[in-house]
Parts: sequence; C-alpha cells; structure tokens
Amino acid sequence: MEKTGMDFVVLDTETTGLDVNRGARLLEIAGVRVRNWHIVEDDVFDNLIDPGCMVPLTITSLTGISDFTVKDMPPVEKVLRDFFRFVEGSILVIHNAPFDLSFLNHFGERCGLGRIPNSYIDTIEMSRSLFRRDRNNLDILLARLGIVADSRHRALGDAMATARAFLAMSEKMGKESVTRFIRK
Repeated sequence: MEKTGMDFVVLDTETTGLDVNRGARLLEIAGVRVRNWHIVEDDVFDNLIDPGCMVPLTITSLTGISDFTVKDMPPVEKVLRDFFRFVEGSILVIHNAPFDLSFLNHFGERCGLGRIPNSYIDTIEMSRSLFRRDRNNLDILLARLGIVADSRHRALGDAMATARAFLAMSEKMGKESVTRFIRK
C-alpha cells in the first residue's frame, strides 16, 4: 500500500479508578489504527486485563467490566508487552492523554518495559483549538461533531469514537495542521 498520509494509533484504556498513584490499575487497553486518514477496522488491539484486585462496583456499573469478566484474562505485563509492539513507530492519538499515559507509563515501568516512547496527540488540545470552548470531554466533543459512539466506556468503543472525532477535526482544521499538536 502506498503511504499517502500519517499513521496513527488511537488508544483508550479502562481502569479501576482515576489515579494510578492511589492504586488504580489497568482493566482494558484498545488501539485503532488510522492509516492514510482512514480507520483500519481490521487492525485493532483490544485486550481485557486481570488487574489483580477486585473491580470496584462503580467501575462495573460504568463499564460493564466485572471481576467475572476479567477472571481469566492475561496480566498487565503480557498485555502491555503486546500493546507496546502494536503501537511501535506510530503517533498515538488519545483523548485526555495525561490520564491514559499515566497508566501506560506507570505499569510499563513497573513491568520493565519502560515508558511508552511514542509521540502523541491529545484530542482535547485539538478540540480546544477548533471549538474555543472550556468543556471538551469526549461526550461533548462527540456531540459537537455529530458522532454517535458505540460501546461508550469500553476501551475499543471509546478508541473508535475518538478516531472518528480525530478524523473529523483533522478535516475541519486541515490535515496538514495536525502536526502542530504532536507532543513527545
């Protein structure tokens, strides 16, 4: 396939809580490849993780992920190793990048993989630039763009919705301007 655009992996995580420094753990990681400004629907990463702890009821009610759901899933070390391979060489696209990266980097270091080395784009920054609004959570962004999300609050569903939002914003602001949002 001829390379005519930039290649990205849009990712999302589900966790047992909001703060990795207070003991929250990874529950699910998903990534969706975007190549030549199109979502490659058959090139995705989607894995549940056994967090090694009980899944809080508040998280189960939000995500549908329960202790039973993750009972026989692989540990974080295996999933992260595979995920780091999946994203190798790609620019990551993340809605609220500091949150997801805090988990990926914390557990990457803990598992001996190190911090995730990829450059990234935070779609919150893109949304602020494009819409000039203070509130830019994923639900608000999707509503602004007229995008209906499937499987909201599951990693693959949110990664797919973020990919669609990323492409829609890239189209509105001009694909060539996307590079100004790349961070290391």
